[in-house]
Amino acid sequence: MFVILLLFLTIAVILQGAITPLPLVLLCLLYVTIIMRQGIPVFFLAFVTGLLLDTFALRPIGETSIFFLLFTFLVLLYQRKYEINSYQFVLVASFLGSLLYLSIFNYPDIWSISGFNALLACIFFAFVRLLHSSPLLHHQTGLHYKQ
Repeated sequence: MFVILLLFLTIAVILQGAITPLPLVLLCLLYVTIIMRQGIPVFFLAFVTGLLLDTFALRPIGETSIFFLLFTFLVLLYQRKYEINSYQFVLVASFLGSLLYLSIFNYPDIWSISGFNALLACIFFAFVRLLHSSPLLHHQTGLHYKQ
């Protein structure tokens, strides 16, 4: 499952850096954080993908990494008190994270892009949960789904 999320994260970095203004990397980091629920590997991924995205988007190196690190930290902080593996959390976190990301980096039309991104996040989250709970995937990889 982690390899599949890394593949999605790589594709998201390329798409966001070259084609679309949607913060797709933010969504993928949200999913990785929800699935892994561990700090150090998720922070490392957030930092590296931020550097790659800054390189592709021709921004000063490190700006996006700092935002992704803070976003990941807030999600993990929220996880200690509440359930983060829910559609409500994904909807709110993706909308607020996208809204903040787009406003910090001066994108136009932040409200509609954030709304669309939140809708896309819920659809993709349903796909990730289905994929994560697939018995075929667990049989082949030896992963076990915890509810």
